[in-house]
Amino acid sequence: MPGRLFSVALDWNGSLVRCGVFKTFEKLLECNSDAKLVFVDMPIGLSEDGTRRACDDEARCVLKRRASSVFTTPTRLTARVAMCTNSYKAASCIEREFAERGLSQQSFHIARKIAELDTLLTANIGAPRPPIREVHPEVCFWALNEGKPMSHNKKKRLGKDERPGEYERLRVLGHRLPPVRSMFLEMIDGTSRSQVARDDILDALAAAVTGWLWKSGRGTLATLPAVPPRDSRGLPMEMVYCTPDHA
Repeated sequence: MPGRLFSVALDWNGSLVRCGVFKTFEKLLECNSDAKLVFVDMPIGLSEDGTRRACDDEARCVLKRRASSVFTTPTRLTARVAMCTNSYKAASCIEREFAERGLSQQSFHIARKIAELDTLLTANIGAPRPPIREVHPEVCFWALNEGKPMSHNKKKRLGKDERPGEYERLRVLGHRLPPVRSMFLEMIDGTSRSQVARDDILDALAAAVTGWLWKSGRGTLATLPAVPPRDSRGLPMEMVYCTPDHA
């Protein structure tokens, strides 16, 4: 949900350790200080001059029908302006000046969180914390589904109770970690929809299962692109995913 962050933590056995809703990345990291690795569905590594991130372009290529789920990442200055002014007009003007394109409403809505995370990572280099790396949920699902993008929109509903996109993604996650469906239902019951949407829980589970597969030795981490460039602050411009060792 806008302005809120939802996290899921799994242990080595794939059991749910905790989940929670947070207003800031600082609070999220504080609550998960025992984590060995943190995946975030948020751009890390920002352009200063409007150059497109290769990871965004490559993600769109592999996701095909789900390519629209990859928003265009704003420049660092645009994100900082959005965070400081909360003005779509001001942020869009900056983006047009530096990137020669306007800023979409979707990108503006997450720009403040992008700037918050960027500030945390660039202002506290060397701070004692677990590695924080960028993922995109649909890229995670694509990798966990043997390189095939999801067929259905995760928010689509057919009738009162049919959610094909949700069922499809739970099936993919459940194939790798069977208790996922019960975890999902537990989180649905334990959280308010005004705090976290159903699809946000799915996305967090995709990142958590990705990390668990790797940490438990059941998969190999890879990135888009294969050799990620770094931005002017030294942050990698990448999207991490996990290729399961066994289909």
